[in-house]
Amino acid sequence: MTDPTSPVQTGGQATAARSMPAPVYLHLSTDFYPWDEVIADLKTRSQAGQSLLFQANSDAACASFVWKAGQLLGGYSGARDLNFAALMRGLPRARVTLVPLDERAAAAMWEHRAAAGQTLRGTGAQVAGQLAGQTGVLSGMGAAPQAMSYWEEGEPRWGHWTPDAPEQDWRFVALRRTPDAAALTEFWRQVLAVTHRRAAVDEVWRQVSLALAPHYPVLDPFVREVTVRTGELQVEPSVRPQELQPALLAAYRAVLARLGLRLSDLPLSTLRQHELWNASGLPALEGEGA
Repeated sequence: MTDPTSPVQTGGQATAARSMPAPVYLHLSTDFYPWDEVIADLKTRSQAGQSLLFQANSDAACASFVWKAGQLLGGYSGARDLNFAALMRGLPRARVTLVPLDERAAAAMWEHRAAAGQTLRGTGAQVAGQLAGQTGVLSGMGAAPQAMSYWEEGEPRWGHWTPDAPEQDWRFVALRRTPDAAALTEFWRQVLAVTHRRAAVDEVWRQVSLALAPHYPVLDPFVREVTVRTGELQVEPSVRPQELQPALLAAYRAVLARLGLRLSDLPLSTLRQHELWNASGLPALEGEGA
């Protein structure tokens, strides 16, 4: 029996995202790691005051249990609360996963387990691009197990998530208010104005918008929901901020690359103090470019 206190990989490579602690064990079969050993290990970790996400799954079902600082907050499967006795009756044979959390992530995963959230579609990497600057809980809605992760300012921090996850539906529960479209537009208008004073962005913006439109429809230059003229950003009022923010970040990243500019090349010191700087996802561009 492999020591469950060491990271374990089964059923393919488990690639931990940057800055995320690796799973303690991943997709271990209870045929080889019996339930009595699983429970004994969880009890030891609980007594040590650890925060944890434990998942057990079959082909048809996935159950999750959350500990915060050693305290079991509870378990659930779908919309139904669950205890361990019911879990073991329902899944006498299962594959089990255990990942470490911090207390914030544990509380968020438990408190928002039944929240409707926002539905996203794409691979792991594509969905990561849509979460630029956002904080919340992401759950895969594809085949069990349903990978769960806690994101902070657009970066996966705790739980289990891989950029090579296949295309599927995801649920994202935002934990911070999304800026309204007017505030977001004004912030990005200032960013583009500063950039335009260094190098003309209009034609480059049109080119990258055309290239990115299949992934971010609001950028489609023929629909003209988002346009840039003489360096000034214009956004149609009907565009939702949840669509606007990731689209603007993706387009701006491509614009900087084509212009051969780095974020550090631009006089953005005032905007760095803006309340939307982190939410914009711009810190993720630091260090990129020429």
